[in-house]
Amino acid sequence: MEGFGADYYHDDSSVISHDANKNLVPDVIVGSDFFVMEFIRLADIAKDTGVVVNQDDRASWLCLASGGVNYWSISDNEIGQGDLTSIAIARDGQQIGCSPYSNDLSVRVKGISFLGASSENFALMSEDEQGSNTIQYCTDTQSYGDFIQMNCLQYYVENKSVKGVLIIQVTSN
Repeated sequence: MEGFGADYYHDDSSVISHDANKNLVPDVIVGSDFFVMEFIRLADIAKDTGVVVNQDDRASWLCLASGGVNYWSISDNEIGQGDLTSIAIARDGQQIGCSPYSNDLSVRVKGISFLGASSENFALMSEDEQGSNTIQYCTDTQSYGDFIQMNCLQYYVENKSVKGVLIIQVTSN
């Protein structure tokens, strides 16, 4: 995976997570289709867009470029098994492996700004985080016995503006 999408692989335990207190399930619109994270397979998105699903030992993904924005749809190779479990969004130039897409393409979470947000939008940042490049908000979505599933929204900030956003589904105990 190239470009900002490769940040999916960086697991930084120093990032402080804030409770979002709101639904972080994204609406994904590709062409005339509406997709829901975890309930759609990458193969379905690939079929609708005519692109190939890429795979390595840690994840499967596809990348679409539209309107100067790259959208990575990602499935981890553990729990996801082909289901959409993460989305990366960035304005980071043309990337190898990102296919141009001219139909409607958007990812939204109601009431939340993604690439248009600035560091001033992050009121929950503590003094310890002022120098951090990653700001994370999470909300629990479901519990399965001892496991909790949550959706997290990670903002990657550079020069006081958002470089990219990662929407991930996390399962922890």
